[in-house]
Amino acid sequence: MLSEAAQTGAYSPLYGRIATLMRQRIRDGVWPPRAQIPTIDRLMQEFDASRVTVRQALELLERDGLIERHRGRGTFVTDRAGSLRWIELGQSWHALVEAIGGTSPRLIGVADGVQPPGLGGGVGSPAPSYRCLKRVHSRGGVPFAVMTLYLDRRCYALAPERFDTELVIPLLQSLPEIRIGRARQTLTIGSAEPEIAGQLGIPLGAPVGMLRRVIEDDRGCAIYVGDLVYRGDMIRMEVELD
Repeated sequence: MLSEAAQTGAYSPLYGRIATLMRQRIRDGVWPPRAQIPTIDRLMQEFDASRVTVRQALELLERDGLIERHRGRGTFVTDRAGSLRWIELGQSWHALVEAIGGTSPRLIGVADGVQPPGLGGGVGSPAPSYRCLKRVHSRGGVPFAVMTLYLDRRCYALAPERFDTELVIPLLQSLPEIRIGRARQTLTIGSAEPEIAGQLGIPLGAPVGMLRRVIEDDRGCAIYVGDLVYRGDMIRMEVELD
């Protein structure tokens, strides 16, 4: 049970955490499409929260198109919610390419002549120059990640219009002039800062996954450096242990 008092010193507002729990129930099929969810009074009791807090949580789900509220009838899970699923963080190149399928990128900023921060430590030698593309990634109309991508300008020059609008990894793989050497990614857990919270429609301080992905060519040059911030309630990493 969550409590209003638990907001003190918490990483995100209580309504955001309640919305996360309810979104998980929808994604896991506990509340399937077209099902009626519990009343506000029952949710208030379950989460030990005020009416205002529960309504704020429901508003987040409604904004994502996961529920519909009908006066006099109740609140129901939408058919659209049936497509809600985890964003898998692939553990192989094939799994990575497969996982990003169905993603829609929206460009929100560009810059040239910049270098990716923190590159080094055996992660690959830097390219002479990069084009920085900042994007919001969505699936099913729901934004799930903000990406700051640094792309070797020599690669970018091969298909500039396509790199500005398409998913970069499948495009890199398809260009015969580019030979992929190796790729690696590192995941850490953090909290949503104001810009990220606004772009992803999540509460300030909500849990997020922060992923750095580096792709090198066959000469060891870091041709792709991506810093992604994922909604914490939509990502999953499955690892098989030896």
